Amino acid sequence: MEMKSTTLTNIFLVGIFVMMAYLVFSNRDVTINSNSEPNNTIAVEGAAETFAKPDTAAVSFSVTKKANNVDIAMNSVNKRMSELVNQLKGVRVDEKDIKTTNYSVQPEYSYNEGKQTFEGYRVTQSITIIIRELENTSKVLATVNSAGVDNVSQLSFYVDDTEAINEQLRSEAINNAKDKAKKIAKDLGVSLDGVVSYDEYGNNNIEPYPVYDKSYAVADAAPVAEAVVPTGENQFNANVTVIYKIQ
Repeated sequence: MEMKSTTLTNIFLVGIFVMMAYLVFSNRDVTINSNSEPNNTIAVEGAAETFAKPDTAAVSFSVTKKANNVDIAMNSVNKRMSELVNQLKGVRVDEKDIKTTNYSVQPEYSYNEGKQTFEGYRVTQSITIIIRELENTSKVLATVNSAGVDNVSQLSFYVDDTEAINEQLRSEAINNAKDKAKKIAKDLGVSLDGVVSYDEYGNNNIEPYPVYDKSYAVADAAPVAEAVVPTGENQFNANVTVIYKIQ
């Protein structure tokens, strides 16, 4: 009987110990930090924006050919593309700025009453070119058009080197955040005590009106007038979030 009582006492003590340990560890943040000072901070956002004239353009186009023989289709596309590349060099487009973005060879079929009929092979090559002399944009488009390409799309204008613009905007956005923080601290009757964290983000080289004009593409090799292509300005902005410690 005495042994049974001792056993029950030991079990009871162990249970109390486990419960105390659970309470201590489950609430350890409260216990450890009960005497610590609160970490007072304020978070502010800063912003800056500017506009800049683009100095570079990019345009994409494709050449396609369908034929019963895949070699005939490929040779036709290769010949047309080779002629076009040579013509582009004539309007001061560097070969390094002419890039193939897609080359595909696909069989095509027609279906009639559940019956599949082979129609031939379609070969398509897509190209993107960079125009570094914007005054030649209209001439480049006219050259592409006169070559009888099958589609011209995604004409865009952008600033090639944005490092200086981004650095200036970052500085302006930080100063904007700093001014806001000083004003808030003054209104609260506190003082700033250093930066706790910093984050930045932004959208750069945004075109107000992107151009996707299919009218540049023609079905034949008739003479094409040069297009009037305004470049406008691109929008740049920077946004920062700064967290300050206050006291």
